[in-house]
Amino acid sequence: MAVLKVLTYGDPVLRQPTEKVHKVSAKIQKLVADMFDTMYAQNGVGLAAPQVGVLKKIFVLDCTTEDNVLPKMVFINPTLVRKSGAILSREGCLSFPDVFTEVKRYDTVTVRYMDISGKPREMTVEGGGLLCRAIQHEFDHLEGVLFVDHVVNQAEADQQLKEHHLPPIDPTFIKEEPDLDKVLMGN
Repeated sequence: MAVLKVLTYGDPVLRQPTEKVHKVSAKIQKLVADMFDTMYAQNGVGLAAPQVGVLKKIFVLDCTTEDNVLPKMVFINPTLVRKSGAILSREGCLSFPDVFTEVKRYDTVTVRYMDISGKPREMTVEGGGLLCRAIQHEFDHLEGVLFVDHVVNQAEADQQLKEHHLPPIDPTFIKEEPDLDKVLMGN
């Protein structure tokens, strides 16, 4: 397979909407295999198709850790059908090399999607662990949303972006998230 070029923050493709996959063709299967190769080459746990310049609703994950072995996963045409709770999470992104910042995420999500064989699936992930956060992070990419849009401390994130020669956060993209804020504030 092949290692693809990962687009970096500032590339307008990362903000564009994606299109549904109508058939899990050989071309889509090759793209998925290349996405896994690219993700592993970059030491990532997830990668969305827009990050490699393909505006399709696809992302891949491998959230295996020393403590928790999980299969590698393919999500095609995913939708988040339920979200609840809230956590703060320190995240990075392959499109933001060496940048990590605290963001707001749900601690429980239910996602519907097709797997690599085109079979419909549904999964609920609770507890705000790596898989839960990664699903939200990669799903966001398919909507043109980036992890810095959920930032807790914009000044800290902007400083890191500057140190890594990346553009500052555009405040117009920062998400208003009253449901998350309410849980995080204990109200």
